[in-house]
Amino acid sequence: MNEVVVKRPDDDSEYGWKKLRCEMRNDVTEKALQVLTERRRSAEQEYEERMQPLYCDPRFATLNAAYTQIMIENARKEAYGHKQFEQTERDLKNDLDNLKKEYGVQDLEPNYSCKMCRDRGYVDGEPCICLKKEISKILLAESGFDKLEDFASSKATSGELAPAYELMQKWCQSNFKKDLILLSGPTGIGKTHLVRCMANELIQRGCVIKIATAYRMNQDFREFSKTQKEDLLNRYTTPQVLFIDDLGTEPAYKNVTLENFYLILNERKMRKLPTVITTNLDLADILERYDERISSRIADRETSITLLLSGTDKRLKK
Repeated sequence: MNEVVVKRPDDDSEYGWKKLRCEMRNDVTEKALQVLTERRRSAEQEYEERMQPLYCDPRFATLNAAYTQIMIENARKEAYGHKQFEQTERDLKNDLDNLKKEYGVQDLEPNYSCKMCRDRGYVDGEPCICLKKEISKILLAESGFDKLEDFASSKATSGELAPAYELMQKWCQSNFKKDLILLSGPTGIGKTHLVRCMANELIQRGCVIKIATAYRMNQDFREFSKTQKEDLLNRYTTPQVLFIDDLGTEPAYKNVTLENFYLILNERKMRKLPTVITTNLDLADILERYDERISSRIADRETSITLLLSGTDKRLKK
């Protein structure tokens, strides 16, 4: 009988990611904002085109000017405690509404793709969920992963790996008390497919994610050792959820790989930012290839979940 031997993450507190600000590279944020700006412009242009016949009616200009003026006057009277021309304001608004009905635009508004921020990217100074999704899409495109997967359809065909899919979906919906996930198993067992499901679930919840191969990450470490450009490391320390694929396949550069990998893991642990790692290595292999500092953070039972996937039938192994 197969069993899941790791404890499920708690679900009873606030989601930690909701407290995080969008601390991504400026160029990625700007690209995402440009996408939203184009959407806003398109929605507003379409709205203006629909409203143009109304604007061309001289009655609209007259009524709109009068209505605007009476609202300003009534606001002034209210501020000084004077009696307002409430009936006049109601009559003018009613006339405007009737005119709009003539043109069939009485309920027309710009069709923004995001009703929360009106395609501006921020709500009360905080990043909107739509901005986070666009940032994640850009980072996903940079990662080299061509597509994401869906938990609902994947669990139906996951066979004996279903418990792993169920556990990881619940983790994606949790408060991330367990902030490091290790998915270990041989090539072809389905680790990357599971990661694609997790990434999709998190993006839909508005998390800013980054997916990178261990090889790509190690190349950035090597470049950082030459240039000391902090952005090369920030791209791994700042995402709300970081996915590192195929750990152990990267070449080991002396005084580069271990130090920077430890820096990334330690920084994310301290900031309680979740990290998901896939690898062909088991915990003993990780200790041998890297060092005790790294393996201890990965294997910490208080803050980590380790899933060992084995066999051609994709069973969960204790």
